[in-house]
Amino acid sequence: MGKNTDARFRRAMLPVTVLMIALSFLTIAVNLFLASLLTSSTRPQCDGRLANGNAIFNEKEVTGEDDMLHIVTTRFMQDQANLVVLGKARLLLFETFCMPTMIHQNTDNFLWFVMTDPNLNGDLLQRLVSLLSPYPHFYLVASNSKLLTPANLTMGSGPAKRMILTGDINLLYSRMLDRHRPLLIETRLDADDGLHQKSLSEIQRLARELPVDTRGWQIICSEIHFEWRNDEIVNVGRTVESSGKLRLVREHICVTPGYTLVKHRDPPSIDFPTWPRLGHHLVTREWDECIYRGNGNATSDCWIKLGSFPAALRSRTITSAGMSRVTESIDSMFENQTTLFWELVQKSFSVNPSAAMETSKYLKDNMKSIILDNLKGQCTFGHSCKESSKVKLYSLLNETTIQVIP
Repeated sequence: MGKNTDARFRRAMLPVTVLMIALSFLTIAVNLFLASLLTSSTRPQCDGRLANGNAIFNEKEVTGEDDMLHIVTTRFMQDQANLVVLGKARLLLFETFCMPTMIHQNTDNFLWFVMTDPNLNGDLLQRLVSLLSPYPHFYLVASNSKLLTPANLTMGSGPAKRMILTGDINLLYSRMLDRHRPLLIETRLDADDGLHQKSLSEIQRLARELPVDTRGWQIICSEIHFEWRNDEIVNVGRTVESSGKLRLVREHICVTPGYTLVKHRDPPSIDFPTWPRLGHHLVTREWDECIYRGNGNATSDCWIKLGSFPAALRSRTITSAGMSRVTESIDSMFENQTTLFWELVQKSFSVNPSAAMETSKYLKDNMKSIILDNLKGQCTFGHSCKESSKVKLYSLLNETTIQVIP
């Protein structure tokens, strides 16, 4: 009787055992797939060392650069020069998540414009100058304009040179005023986000392979990205003891980090056409997909996603004007993948988890002052203006205030 019962029990449990084994193999397969997918790269990296004040780049991909002008634009504290505490926090995020990824791009065939308020706090300004100066194609631009254009460079040498605080001026003028670079590529990158080491080279490759059509725009954006946040910052009852959590996100919309506008210009031309009015979050809904390798049905005013690799890294913190996904509960399915993801982020984005922890501690220690500055910065020119953001910030502020009352 006992033996028969044991046999029936083993037979009943067999499907469960098989399922558990299958799930284990599936988890291993997913991890191996992610590791091979996210770390694979056929191009060498930037060395990042300095010699005589200039960066050393190891065999970077610079082929075919004469036909193309690639601009990356990052806005830092524009029209918010008086918000010094918020500026310090955003500068730490810039150093932690943005700057390393730009240094280690596997191509240097681009110009990076960091646009900042001309009246930015002196200490913050000097720190930016110190960070960007070693790299000849990194330009700190003291201007509240959205973009540096050839028009800025031809309005007289005095104003232009006073505006440009770092970078090789000769390189800048030779690229921007070259009338024989028909392929114009403009990439956006927020100051608290980063790009995969091969993102810019992949954007350039894809832009060259899209159909040539001078009538409109072609948009390139990421399909998958990493998202970082540290819940210990906003949890008033906890101290910061970790580097934060990472998860993979696939978006149907075009997200802002790495959002790229491609324009085919009729040479000879140095024209920087006005950007389309359509917001990044509406592009995939309102425009058709670009024709590419048998897919899509449009050659202009169209979009295409980068390949299946995490092209960007987004940070979600209390410094955000939009406050999207900073305090909300998130899917915990990647909870046990954070260690693996940090390994991949270190390799492919050059972001250091120790730096992420130190930045988290600063945000935690100065949370109330940062929130107050963020509230002051709401709805300033060119920045987010959402009632939902104010509600979230006030809620965090109330929790913080209650916590510190004896």
